[in-house]
Amino acid sequence: MAFPGHPTSASIKQQCSIGESTIPAGTLVAIDWARSSWLQLFVRVTSDASGIEGLVHPQFVALPHRDQPPSTSFTSHDTSWTFDAVFDPSFTGCQLPLHFSTTPLIVDSNLQSLVWPLHVYNQKAFVVHGSTHRLETLRQDLHQFDVSALIQNASRTIAWLKQTRPPYRMQYLDVSSPDIAAACYAAGHSLYFNPSPEDRYIRAICADLGLNFTSGLLDGGIGGDIELFAVQSKHHTPWHFDAQHNFTVQLTGTKEWSYAKGPLTDPMSNLHLSSSNTASVLVEDTLAHAMAGAADLTPPTSSFETVTLRPGSVLYLPAGYWHSVTSFDEASQPAWRERPDFSQGPDHARAQWKARLGALATTIQAMADEVDAVFPDALFQEPDGDGDDAAAVRTLEPSEDSTSELVTTQHNPLEYTIAMGGYRKFADGCKAETQTTVRVPSGLKPVVEVLRVAAAGTTWTLGALEEQVPDAATLLLSPLRSLVDLLVQSGYLQVTDDPKLR
Repeated sequence: MAFPGHPTSASIKQQCSIGESTIPAGTLVAIDWARSSWLQLFVRVTSDASGIEGLVHPQFVALPHRDQPPSTSFTSHDTSWTFDAVFDPSFTGCQLPLHFSTTPLIVDSNLQSLVWPLHVYNQKAFVVHGSTHRLETLRQDLHQFDVSALIQNASRTIAWLKQTRPPYRMQYLDVSSPDIAAACYAAGHSLYFNPSPEDRYIRAICADLGLNFTSGLLDGGIGGDIELFAVQSKHHTPWHFDAQHNFTVQLTGTKEWSYAKGPLTDPMSNLHLSSSNTASVLVEDTLAHAMAGAADLTPPTSSFETVTLRPGSVLYLPAGYWHSVTSFDEASQPAWRERPDFSQGPDHARAQWKARLGALATTIQAMADEVDAVFPDALFQEPDGDGDDAAAVRTLEPSEDSTSELVTTQHNPLEYTIAMGGYRKFADGCKAETQTTVRVPSGLKPVVEVLRVAAAGTTWTLGALEEQVPDAATLLLSPLRSLVDLLVQSGYLQVTDDPKLR
């Protein structure tokens, strides 16, 4: 049975039992992936108000047509391989056209049997659907997937803020305060951050894959990073491609990935056409990709594949693959919006609708009870002190352990690049969206140079920086404050509570 719907939507394809209830074929159900396993799915009947829920074997459940497991016949020319350990009964019998040998080992004349399968790495997407049981180690290391705890323990947090007006580009903001990050998340914005155990996991995956790409870095990096995404509501990331090889593990909820082979197999940098942070570098990156042989940098419109990841799913996406991602908030499809069952007459439909509205009232009351979490005190805090005089005596210093840099450009002595997450370091994936180029008035260049070359531990007050502006250039004070604000937001500078006047 094929039908559109939310990724948790499914149907009963063969009559089965849930507890003492018999569920006929064709009954619509919702899958609770968090309570499901390899051999049993936890489902709830949604086609009526019976409230029946429980565990059933996957053989009785049909996913939407687009999420059905594909054929288990694979060729080396496929651009994507997908396996489903839950819904595909022949999963264990899949035969892969891999060129390496297992046992006994046969060493080929060109030593292909000793290297990672070249038919997969950097050649095609690879998807394996499992269950939540494979996530237990991650759950223990990542604070039970509690977003509040993850924010408090993250080494770095980025907020994705979507513009409220056309063209609705995404704004990336480096958030230094856990309270502000929590407020952004509660307001419906998405976050991604670097969890503390990333070094251990990156080295482990390299060891398991036999890919020793972490040993040759001269900048002390580990060849990549782990980014944990937290999405509060429905979220869409437009088409783009990354310079990194992407290993995605779905922890909770569901995500729909669309992807297609890109114009380059080893791009030197990312290409995010719809990010508002890329205006200053988009032309340079586009030119760099074109010079590397990219004939077309237009995202796909029709020829692409789509897969829905659920808790326990793992996706490998090669570097340079176009992809767009849509997250489905499990609460964004509320039951009260579902069409009542009219097949049993008007009285039944009205009773069902009344029950759903009652549940909605309960939900609204619960939201009202949690309003303090939605609007935390941090949103309403006034700046310390009163007005500009207080701001002028705030102490500024270079951020400790910051990966942000202030870099001069080669073409214009008045242009500077604020690079968040490292300036063009491979360990950070050469992320173009983390770089912002600003042009400063000539009268501010001496002040900016002071900030750029300052040693760790140096401190200033904003007032002291303003004193370095010539008396005849008082109009530059406002641009200076704007620049300082930008440097604080990007993590290059930090505001300290204890004055240490220079």
